[in-house]
Amino acid sequence: MRTTDPRRTVARGANYLVLVLLALVALAPILWMVSASLKTPGEILRYPPTILPEEVRWENYADVFTLQPFAQQFLNSVVIMALVAVLTLVMSIPAGYALARVRPVAAGAVFLMLLSVIFIPPEATIIPLFQYAATLGWVDTHYPLIIFTAALVTAPIATFVMRQAFLTLPAEFEDAASIDGSGRWRTMVQVYLPLVRPSIASVVVLSCWYSWNQFLEPLIYLRSPEKLTVPVALTHYEDPLAGPLWGVQMAATTLSVIPVLLVFFLAQRHVVSGLTAGGLKS
Repeated sequence: MRTTDPRRTVARGANYLVLVLLALVALAPILWMVSASLKTPGEILRYPPTILPEEVRWENYADVFTLQPFAQQFLNSVVIMALVAVLTLVMSIPAGYALARVRPVAAGAVFLMLLSVIFIPPEATIIPLFQYAATLGWVDTHYPLIIFTAALVTAPIATFVMRQAFLTLPAEFEDAASIDGSGRWRTMVQVYLPLVRPSIASVVVLSCWYSWNQFLEPLIYLRSPEKLTVPVALTHYEDPLAGPLWGVQMAATTLSVIPVLLVFFLAQRHVVSGLTAGGLKS
């Protein structure tokens, strides 16, 4: 009969205990946010704080949609997030493949320029970009949040990620595809893309996360309440005396984390399947 080592069992139990404690530390703010979304303002500010609400206030979630057009604002953020992710993939996958496998003239200089764009903070370019958007008539529209974000922020980072992913794949795949008469585009789509699905999933998560959490850009470009995105809309829940409506804000914030969590869990599943498929094909 198989015997277990007591020291190994103790070490494994200690590891699980540490992981549980770290998970509780990470989840504590989220659990407090959900709990506060069901509390009255007085109970939220009470010290010491209560874990569970003494009086469950579902009206906070109803007020989220009655005090301002939160459903439209939520939809705005979802559409912008999806379009930014699609544009990022459309620009970064061919660019990353070209830098890694095609290697055009001055590819090194192009890559250095790409890295320099990554390190420029968005705050440094917000004024000239706003002037450019005003010239194009894009103020109080979602075009700057989609095009500028994808072209100047997420696509450069995603191109770097995709380039590194394509560089790790054997060149023999491309040689075999060229012998079979496959062109560059077909080789990239049919041969290499299935092998870099983990990197594609990472790019989707990165672009969605960045687009969803943008605050400065929509604050600068947007004017109309029905065109606002979720991060800016969360700051508009105030009472007539300009005090925050903490319960309503916590309810709106709880709803706002759902799309990002869904993207993360879906991408996590694709990352696992992509790693398995890549291992089988290689």
